[in-house]
Amino acid sequence: MRWVVTPRAGLSLSGQFDTLCPMNTSLKDAYIIVVEDDPNAQLITLDLLRLGGATRCYARKSVASALSYAENLPQVDLFLVDINMPGQSGYDLLETVRASEKFASAKVVAVTAGTLDADVNKARELGFDGFISKPLKMAEFVKQVERILKGEVVWDWR
Repeated sequence: MRWVVTPRAGLSLSGQFDTLCPMNTSLKDAYIIVVEDDPNAQLITLDLLRLGGATRCYARKSVASALSYAENLPQVDLFLVDINMPGQSGYDLLETVRASEKFASAKVVAVTAGTLDADVNKARELGFDGFISKPLKMAEFVKQVERILKGEVVWDWR
């Protein structure tokens, strides 16, 4: 059995989580959209981001919904997108973001399960800014996102 501690549970991770994932102003100020069709994966991803200090993170269950929502934000710094979703995929989101003037500076990172080397190579060739495999690792995920927001490349699929 796995437990996920969330801010809504009323528990404090003060001291514990800060040593694992120190708060970073770039994470705090970043506009992040999680594009994930699985509601549980959405919650886990958002909770980890918020525990790490993110205040402007949003989740949408489809590419169309995410892009529509993003149009109403002042900016988007990062899309964390599942590759394999019904309807439009993470690849479709990447193509639209890359063709958009509004999202020209946004990073697009694949966050997906069941990854093979071929999946990672395809993501790299198509121009993703990074790749993080599921399940997310609590002690590493926020640090990975912070690095991506600073312009570093993160390719963690093993």
